[in-house]
Amino acid sequence: MLLYTPSQSEGTMTDEVTSESSHLNASSSINMTTADTGTASLVGRLSLVNPVIVRVIILFIMMIFNLGGNGFTLMTIRLTPRLWTKTNFILASMLVANIIFGVATLYYIPFVMIISFSNNPCQYNVLTTAHAPLFKMVSYVSIYHLILVSIERYVAIAHPLKYETKFSDRTLKWAIAATWAAGIILGMTFVLWLINADLSKCELIPDHYQLVDLFLVYIPVCISMVFCYGKILAIWWKQRRRINVMNINPSPRAPLQEMTASTSHSMQSSNIGNTQEPQDRPLGPTGPPITGPPTTPTMTSEATSAEPVEQRRQKMKSRRREFRAVYLTAAIVGVFVISWFPYIIGRVLKSAAYNPVVVNYMFVATGTIGSANYAFSWVIYAAVSKSYRRAYRQVMTCIGCCCCKNNTLQNDSSLFV
Repeated sequence: MLLYTPSQSEGTMTDEVTSESSHLNASSSINMTTADTGTASLVGRLSLVNPVIVRVIILFIMMIFNLGGNGFTLMTIRLTPRLWTKTNFILASMLVANIIFGVATLYYIPFVMIISFSNNPCQYNVLTTAHAPLFKMVSYVSIYHLILVSIERYVAIAHPLKYETKFSDRTLKWAIAATWAAGIILGMTFVLWLINADLSKCELIPDHYQLVDLFLVYIPVCISMVFCYGKILAIWWKQRRRINVMNINPSPRAPLQEMTASTSHSMQSSNIGNTQEPQDRPLGPTGPPITGPPTTPTMTSEATSAEPVEQRRQKMKSRRREFRAVYLTAAIVGVFVISWFPYIIGRVLKSAAYNPVVVNYMFVATGTIGSANYAFSWVIYAAVSKSYRRAYRQVMTCIGCCCCKNNTLQNDSSLFV
């Protein structure tokens, strides 16, 4: 489909090839019917050079950012024990899919140039169809990781006591494996259109089948993210109200401290009274003075009440850390939905046989925007997560000083934000 790979697709690449083939084929026909001389044909061919060069340059830049940025982020996670969380392991698996997409772009760029400057682009229809499964698989795998991240975040926040049980290390491994298997199997279905294919057609994969991107990838991902993050937002709102109430109400320590202070004041007054002459003291019951016992229950009560207060504070701090972890994943999700929505609209319009010229140019623009999601997803980490920014600086310092082995961050229980 399209999708996330360097965050989030790969049908995109194939779609650009097919749209390029259709556009060039139409341009060649116009040139043949409107010009009898080689000059007109040359002008028509030169008119295609600039768009192709611009597209190749853009693809090359995205490939550099993809391989460099996602590779550096993957290395940062590996060298930073503090980032060794289950959520980041899922993101690391997604980064691997993005990097594979970037590697595939290396040979895709020459392929685009060959088709663009060919007199008969449709002769590459078999090769174009054969490339489709590779880009589709990588895209689907990358996108399905977003579903896994959403579910993992929902379980961690909505059911924190059951998180370790429901999301054990073994469960995480099986979930990641299932994500890769689902993306690969779904992407491989596109190669089936080579069986008994009509080679006279320029596009062997029907437009209606391309709606798999919409119904089996884009919509399921959006539904899962809206449900999971909607629930998380509701929990966050309730938690915020509870925190505000705790900040407004005085702490139980305050009255206890006042009681302790008043008791100490009474003791001092009693000591002052004991300095009087014996004959001036008022008569009272004989026995040892009552000085020690009142302070004992006060101190005990303060210690017992302070303990649950400290526990609540630690719990609140942990929950805040959990919610901060949502910001990063929510940013990745939001960028994915926004960047690929125009592409999905173009796919629907093409299946509805809308104006081919408009659709082809729309695919060129929206496909590039969607593919950029894979190349620049790592930028989201640096923009949203303080932990990632610190880890980036740490690794860059390690690389510059050649001391990575002795300059790693300490491990802690914080999540990836």
